[in-house]
Amino acid sequence: MESGTREKARNVLKRILIAASYDVEEVGDPLDLSAIGSEDTLVVLCSDDPETIENFDSMTYRLRTGDDNRVCRKLLFALDPAVQTEDCIRWGSDEFARYAGRAALADVLGQSLVLDFGCPAPALRREQEKAAPAAVEEETEAGPELPHLPVMVAEKRACGIAGLHGSAKCRFIPYWSYHYVSTGEREVKDRLVSFDAEGAGAVNAINGIKMEIDPGTVERGPVPFGSEIVPSRLVREDVEEQLVRDVVERLTQRVRFRFEKGDAIFYEEKTLKPDRSNIKVDLETVYVPVWQVRGGSKIVEVNGFTGEVLSMPMDEGVELL
Repeated sequence: MESGTREKARNVLKRILIAASYDVEEVGDPLDLSAIGSEDTLVVLCSDDPETIENFDSMTYRLRTGDDNRVCRKLLFALDPAVQTEDCIRWGSDEFARYAGRAALADVLGQSLVLDFGCPAPALRREQEKAAPAAVEEETEAGPELPHLPVMVAEKRACGIAGLHGSAKCRFIPYWSYHYVSTGEREVKDRLVSFDAEGAGAVNAINGIKMEIDPGTVERGPVPFGSEIVPSRLVREDVEEQLVRDVVERLTQRVRFRFEKGDAIFYEEKTLKPDRSNIKVDLETVYVPVWQVRGGSKIVEVNGFTGEVLSMPMDEGVELL
């Protein structure tokens, strides 16, 4: 691996590990990085050199902080697919591209990247078995951590609901989940009009369509691995402004008053609106799972939480036939 390529790879790997909440430092040759996490410690090597890789694979690295003596996991990034290792985590171009993209998305969303290293490396596993002989359960690979509705409809069931024989892709569509509170009152001619109100709902962050979301059903954790995370198009400020306008319109009241003047009876009508400053809106991004089922030239979308077939696309980039 050329020095320029190695330096670029080192910089990207550093960003990936930082996105996964590791404390990362560059180290001298032959290694590239060391990373300290809340549960484990990594040493990283970027190389295609067989001798360097063999030494790295056979070496045991330890980190001592006070009385804590950790065995480090070893992460190797190699572009040569013929490289063989026994005692380290191996990343090639596929893993590199996958986690670099996820790190960028996690940074945009303000989330912590979840890295899946599979089972512990053999050297680390031996240390764990000495301390606790119980078997170590392998973690399943997971996507980024997001507030989302759980996937209650499996892929096969979604295809059956859609009535299509084809492929299905799980897409997480962003929604602005909102809760508003309005307060205040107006008194006109001894008549008191209250603007106290409260409500909640969700707005599709792609096309602005509203739907109901029960906050109690929202999970905060990793989405299924391989799911597509659709980026938002509607920004928070615009959504908040539109919701305030909607609340003002909903609470606006026309009040008619009757009064006498001399021998005549008059009626006066006033339009009373709540003060916008008395309307508070809280917003949070919540993702809704949607199965996009393709069968030939036909596409059907199925809500992955409710199983409902959608009458119109969840985003503007899909045409339903």
